[in-house]
Amino acid sequence: MQNYPPRWADRLLTFFCAPHLLEEVQGDLHERYQRQLALFGEKIARRQYVWNVLSFIRPFALKRKKSEFQTTFLCSPTMLINYLKVAFRNLVRHKTFSSLNVFGLTVGTVCCLYILAYVKDQFGYDTYHKDAENIYRLRTNIVHNGGDQPMFNSCTSGPVIAPTMKKDLPEVVEYTRALNFFTTKNNVLGVVGKTETFIDDKGFLVDSTFFNVFTYRFTEGSPEHSLDAPYTAVLSKTLAKKMFGDEKAINKRIKVGSNINTTIYTVTGVYDDNFGKSHLKPSFLVSLNSGGLGEFARNNTEWGGNNFIYSYVKLKPHVSPESVNTKIAALLQRYGGKRIAELGMQKKVFLEKITDIHLYSKGVTNQAGKVSDISFLYILLTIAAFIQLIACINFVNLTTARSVRRAKEVGVRKAVGAFRSVLIGQFLGESMLIAFISIFLALPIVQLLLPFLNSLTDSALELNVTQNVDILVITVSVALLTGLLAGIYPAIYLSSFKPVSVLKGTFKFNPTSVVLRKGLVVFQFSIAIVLIIGVLVISKQLDFMQNKDLGFNQKQKIVISLSNENAQGQFTALKNELLNQHQIKNIGGVRYYPSQSFLQDMLVFKSGGSMDKGVLIKNNVVDEGFLKTLGIKLIAGRNFTPADTNNQVILSEKSVRDLNLTLTTAVGTEVFTGAVDNVDAFIVIGVYKDYINNSLKEEIKPVMMHYNAQPEYMVLEVQSDNYDGLMANVEQTWKKLIPGFPLQYSFLDEEIQKQYVEEKTLRKIINSFTFIAILISCLGLFGLAMFTAEQRTKEIGVRKVLGASVLSITTLLSKEFLKPVVVALLIASPLSYYAMNKWLESFVYRTEIGWGSFAVAGIAIVAISLFTVSYQTLKAALINPVTTLKSE
Repeated sequence: MQNYPPRWADRLLTFFCAPHLLEEVQGDLHERYQRQLALFGEKIARRQYVWNVLSFIRPFALKRKKSEFQTTFLCSPTMLINYLKVAFRNLVRHKTFSSLNVFGLTVGTVCCLYILAYVKDQFGYDTYHKDAENIYRLRTNIVHNGGDQPMFNSCTSGPVIAPTMKKDLPEVVEYTRALNFFTTKNNVLGVVGKTETFIDDKGFLVDSTFFNVFTYRFTEGSPEHSLDAPYTAVLSKTLAKKMFGDEKAINKRIKVGSNINTTIYTVTGVYDDNFGKSHLKPSFLVSLNSGGLGEFARNNTEWGGNNFIYSYVKLKPHVSPESVNTKIAALLQRYGGKRIAELGMQKKVFLEKITDIHLYSKGVTNQAGKVSDISFLYILLTIAAFIQLIACINFVNLTTARSVRRAKEVGVRKAVGAFRSVLIGQFLGESMLIAFISIFLALPIVQLLLPFLNSLTDSALELNVTQNVDILVITVSVALLTGLLAGIYPAIYLSSFKPVSVLKGTFKFNPTSVVLRKGLVVFQFSIAIVLIIGVLVISKQLDFMQNKDLGFNQKQKIVISLSNENAQGQFTALKNELLNQHQIKNIGGVRYYPSQSFLQDMLVFKSGGSMDKGVLIKNNVVDEGFLKTLGIKLIAGRNFTPADTNNQVILSEKSVRDLNLTLTTAVGTEVFTGAVDNVDAFIVIGVYKDYINNSLKEEIKPVMMHYNAQPEYMVLEVQSDNYDGLMANVEQTWKKLIPGFPLQYSFLDEEIQKQYVEEKTLRKIINSFTFIAILISCLGLFGLAMFTAEQRTKEIGVRKVLGASVLSITTLLSKEFLKPVVVALLIASPLSYYAMNKWLESFVYRTEIGWGSFAVAGIAIVAISLFTVSYQTLKAALINPVTTLKSE
């Protein structure tokens, strides 16, 4: 038989009953419960008790709620001022704890504010265009017959598709296309009549309808009809300033040299390239109706291959993209079904919203510009949430630990009639005050650290609260949310103290609050340990990638761009001149050097085969010196010679395997590409050992090398410690043979490392935020150690009187704080293993996680924790027991 009434009914009574009446009413109801328990048994007594409670609170429940609302939210200015005074007095009285709270919340808020502003900025790409929600890019997926994975997943499409959609589909309002200059590195620009030239890699040939689809703010001229006429160009404000200075650019003539030819254009407008963020971000645009490449694109009617152009369509409002995708499939079948079948493939063209391009097209080939990854933003948001949560946990722990000092204040307020909700409002207000103080401190710190934070994320974010309403809203939201998260539990906990026990001196800590504090410490350090292990594993993978044998020698290799037809025509002469320099050992020519994506491919088959059974093989163009210059091993047959033509090819090992050839049978074999009456034949003269041309995230692709004595890039193998002197000599030779065009070069190993910018950025971010997470966690641990040592002063004094040594007392106190850290290590280890294993799955070539990362993380976090609490534990252990026990 139970001798207590239902607890939930007691809680209900506590909520509705005024504090000064509660003890009397509850005592009376409890006496009645005990009498009924003795007479009728537990079941009836408990039922009657609930009925009595409900009967008691029913008459004034609504009145009480209304009064409570008015008291809580409509309090007088005097009361508000009083609450603020109390809050400030508490902050000033307990300087150490207040400083720890404010500092922790400020550091967390700095991280949170910057990450939120950065994420908002990343979601802002292409949103500035008029009707942006109706503008889509065409994407192309091609699957080889019999395959299940796309062998071609590109953001480009065939030139004929978008115009046909405009003609046949009523949902399409307008279309436009953009085509780069088929140069993978740069274009050479100059002003007609001047010798000075500029390098630029962001020029596009576009349809005259470009500004009907996209919104640009013009500073000279107007977008309407600016590209209607052939050989017209529109420049960005930055490029116009570079080429013409303060002069007007409109109606001036410029020359643009690509790796195909040099063309003269008339400038018809200048636009502000700082207006809005775009995935395209061109520095200049020229009319597609200008001969050469433009004419080739306009007259191209290929529905299967030649997917080389960026195509965009604007749909009517409220049109479903899924319905248009269905019609595109029918369009492909109607106009290109036969051709696509001849090529032995299945082709899919579909719409991609332009506002999704920047964050949702990672891994898609042939991007017009740098794109980000939504998963990267999710990681950042998770880190921001955890950092802010750690700071809030510090606040909760320190506030509840100090709660005994405010118990009497709560008891007195309740005794004179304060409702619990009023006390909750007061304590929440105090936490909000600290949160807003943290925000006001965080804002100037973020501005001060902005260059450093931007270097972490590789961005150019500007944070101007006064001119950006969104940032102001984010700032206020962060403050309110932080104050609520940090203050809600302490407010509920502090307001729950019973005034009788507090004022009688019989108040004791609730064991649940102690367990919660330790649990929160475990949570804090679990996050810190996960971040530490993440840093170690990411660093290990980056080291693995830097030291991985790529199948060629990347050291001391200089890549020179032959960015125009004149430079390519002078390749042999330039090569012979440079080889006379003793510091240059070998020179090779290539179209796609390591770290560049192969943009050309073809379906290749053996004699007796056909396109539908062909193997998709990437194409590269090299000269006879390329393999030797990079140290790529030839494992069968011979190298190219100047007497070879485009019909002689060298296959990679993987190409040989995919074509079901062997090293002994491959050399001399004839392979083919093409369909029906348009078949080209190639003779295999050699096989080279596979090398990793692209990122270690990708599998090695089958490659077929063709010979060309006028490639797009020249690779120098050098042996020098004085690169400045070497490049000065190279530039002198360049100017002699190729006057009027600037020398553009880079180092091969640096180009290869650029493939891992995202991973390096992630490592820098996690490095920084791991330090912050540990710092904030240790602040909380330091505060708890200080409070615990203060609470156990008399116990320590008694132990010392009884003979305990300083070491034993220090060990005793340290153990208490190390236990949650060890528990955190046990919890965080499997979580971090799972997370990092998932991250490593994105790499084809990857390192093993190993136990070493967990051992290092464990030792580091234990050492940091011991260092954090050592001062307080030693201080407590060294105190004179006479001082602490003299009043006993």
